[in-house]
Amino acid sequence: MGNFVYSDIFNKKAKEFSESCINCKLCVRECEMLNNFKISPKDFFNGDIEPINADPSIPYSCNTCETCKKMCPKGLSIEDLFVEMRKEHIKNNRGKSPIKGHKSIEFHQTFSFSKIFNVTIPDTKAGYTKRVFIPGCSLSSYSPELVGKTLEYLQERLPGTGAILKCCGKPTLSLGQEEKFHERYSELQAELDKLGVEEVITACQNCYITMSQFSPNQKVRSLWTVIPELGLYDEMKGKGKISNITFGIHDACPTRNNFDIHEGIRWIINELGYRLEETEYSRENTRCCGFGGMAVPANPELSKRVMKSSGEKSEKDYIITYCASCREAMTIAEKKSLHILNLMFNDSYNTTSRVPGLNKNLIKNWMIRYKSKQVLKAKGKL
Repeated sequence: MGNFVYSDIFNKKAKEFSESCINCKLCVRECEMLNNFKISPKDFFNGDIEPINADPSIPYSCNTCETCKKMCPKGLSIEDLFVEMRKEHIKNNRGKSPIKGHKSIEFHQTFSFSKIFNVTIPDTKAGYTKRVFIPGCSLSSYSPELVGKTLEYLQERLPGTGAILKCCGKPTLSLGQEEKFHERYSELQAELDKLGVEEVITACQNCYITMSQFSPNQKVRSLWTVIPELGLYDEMKGKGKISNITFGIHDACPTRNNFDIHEGIRWIINELGYRLEETEYSRENTRCCGFGGMAVPANPELSKRVMKSSGEKSEKDYIITYCASCREAMTIAEKKSLHILNLMFNDSYNTTSRVPGLNKNLIKNWMIRYKSKQVLKAKGKL
């Protein structure tokens, strides 16, 4: 740490932040992470960061959820500076994260970009491929059945839909490894270009944000805005009316400002016939589930507190999510959490129905991911 040096560019940005911050500490009040480290943003980013403040656990504990920006009267983002700090740590540590726990992220990214767990399939049934469905890492590690059923639905309603099972590289980017991210993302882009697709449909909110930024030649759409356009199967409509559950909802923080996704999710729930109760922390006011920003390996105890706090913000025992990681976090927070695709493709849920639990076995997670690959291959008859 004694040789750690921040760049002049970072120090300039930190100084500009400090000069603009009015030290109201509204961000501190709402952020578990800032509270944990007792950080006063104005004092911390004073334009002259000392080596003692270069503790990597600080920037790497940020969930990058934009709560700070949401709460700030001047719209300042502490997250942006923490992201820059991560890049600085990567530069000063020869391209590696200084956090020991991030070896698990490197392991994940190596496997996520390996041929063992990847597959690209055209729409062989239609005989052409105009677009691809990208389920993302967390959904494919949660339920191969839901991945397969979603692709079937899209191919029926949108002929010419293939699929790609491959990571978008957001975990690498979150660590601050920009150069490695671009190398990895180029692999995904090569698969898109090989199929010649014009459009991408993502189930994962991080994939949606990342691909919208780095694949300008493809139209990137969220599954949660596509489904309302295509409509539900007749047998899906109204099946939740017999349920005795009133659900809460946890909105995914990467798309906190995407009104269309929020509306799409609620349209699906309404068409299914389930009852939903909003809270003050719904939609753009959501809080991170605790998995954001690759913070769990950096600060697991803090992440658990964030998960618990996020779960407590809904008084409902049953929570609907549209992110498989959020579903896992809500389950850790002792909520009965269901992915919205569970509601679409399974029978009606009530208080006697079995709700999926947690899978704590890492090897089993990768086996589930591999099964998702096999399911997609079967759909493409590869």
